[in-house]
Amino acid sequence: MKPSDKSKKDPFCEKENIRKQVYYETKYTYVLYNLYPVVKGHSLFIPKRHVTNINDLKLEEAVDMIKAIRYVVPRLLKFYHADGSYNLVAQIGPYSGRSQEHLHIHVVPRNKFDIYQDYNDKLYIDLRKFELNRLAMHEISPEIEKLRKVFKYKPHM
Repeated sequence: MKPSDKSKKDPFCEKENIRKQVYYETKYTYVLYNLYPVVKGHSLFIPKRHVTNINDLKLEEAVDMIKAIRYVVPRLLKFYHADGSYNLVAQIGPYSGRSQEHLHIHVVPRNKFDIYQDYNDKLYIDLRKFELNRLAMHEISPEIEKLRKVFKYKPHM
């Protein structure tokens, strides 16, 4: 973080909070259920080390994140009946609409019945809007638990 941003807390660097949402992890990457899901299964891939840009990842971190995406996404799509469709979104830089400086990649499972079928651009509008309407942990805990079973993930508490 920049010196002027020290008063801002990075929720993706707060291990206690992040562990509540994680349903899969690798050596360098957390995969967690989004607190602002636009559709069921909306997940985030987050590097464990604080970086703001994909180009700031070390090669092994970047490879690890791509491997995590390649492993998780097909299973996530199958679980949420997404017909092989999904959005992969990273908002990088101050004018991208990002909500956090910590790099994170959204994966949004899609199917022909979702609310965005006729207006795909609305998804990006809602990504920002939904960030303002954070769900309580008890509202997403059932989805996290389902995904932990799918990925046979046991949280490290």
